[in-house]
Amino acid sequence: MCVIAGNISPIDVITHLPILCEEANVPYIYVTSKEELATAGTTKRPTCCVLVMTKPAKGEITEEVKEKLESEYKQVVTEVAEVTSSMF
Repeated sequence: MCVIAGNISPIDVITHLPILCEEANVPYIYVTSKEELATAGTTKRPTCCVLVMTKPAKGEITEEVKEKLESEYKQVVTEVAEVTSSMF
C-alpha cells in the first residue's frame, strides 16, 4: 500500500505515483500532510510517500505476530480500496 502526502510542492513530484500504483495493482491513499506522514513513519524529514509492505525480513517476528500483521494489513487495504472506489 502506498500512502501519498497531499501537500507536496511542486505537485509534479508525486503525479506519477498513482499511475504506477494502478499499473502494479498497489492500493494507494492520500493523507493531508507530508509532515504528519513523516511523523507516522518515524522520520524527522517531511516525506512525499511511504510504501507499506507485508514482508518483514526473515526471522524478525514470530509467525503469530506475522499473521496478525497480515490480517490488519488486509483490513486496511480493503478500507483504502473502498474509500478510493467511492471517490471515482
